[in-house]
Amino acid sequence: MNMRQLTVVLALASACIFVASCSRGAPPPVATGVLDRLLLSPAEINTAIGTTGLQVNGTGTAMDDNSANIPDKDCRFNLPTQASVYDGSGWIATRPQYLSDSSHVVQQAVVSFPSANDAARFFSASAQRWEACSMRQFHFIAPGQPDKVWTVGPIAITNGTLSTTDTQVGAGGFACQRALAVSNNVAIDVAVCAVNPAHDSVFNIVDQIAAKVAKQ
Repeated sequence: MNMRQLTVVLALASACIFVASCSRGAPPPVATGVLDRLLLSPAEINTAIGTTGLQVNGTGTAMDDNSANIPDKDCRFNLPTQASVYDGSGWIATRPQYLSDSSHVVQQAVVSFPSANDAARFFSASAQRWEACSMRQFHFIAPGQPDKVWTVGPIAITNGTLSTTDTQVGAGGFACQRALAVSNNVAIDVAVCAVNPAHDSVFNIVDQIAAKVAKQ
């Protein structure tokens, strides 16, 4: 998708949001106090990606900062909930959660904004930001270890979800599906990593979290 096509898609999406909100009345913003309830349970995550052994191995209430690991600032969005990506967006609270088993790594996160308009603006800015790293490589640097090189695939917006696939060079097909969507005033930020991950895994997680947001 080139920048002209992306601009048209975003304009149409914004128009649809505007018409819907005028006809039905916009719902009130989701309170930050319910963010934990929006995340999927390990059982739900396992079902969403077609595995059984995923367990929670970390939770948080703050943004991550891997800017030292990814010098290329245009590509830092490839890890969810990065401080340098959300800086200046107006976000007010986040709940990231990390799960893994012997062959999968998953991060699911929700990020609260003051209003649905603020979340929509972040989504639009992200769609343009992600294009800057489309179809090229970036390095993940860790002290004392060889650089990990990742190839970023094309950027797509499918049913309101922004997505791409990052494939680690020389890692036997290990890849991460990345997705970002917004529902009301909540951004849904997800990564699913595995060898040849199923394309729909990350969308299953995003859609189920969005459904929980809509019920608040």
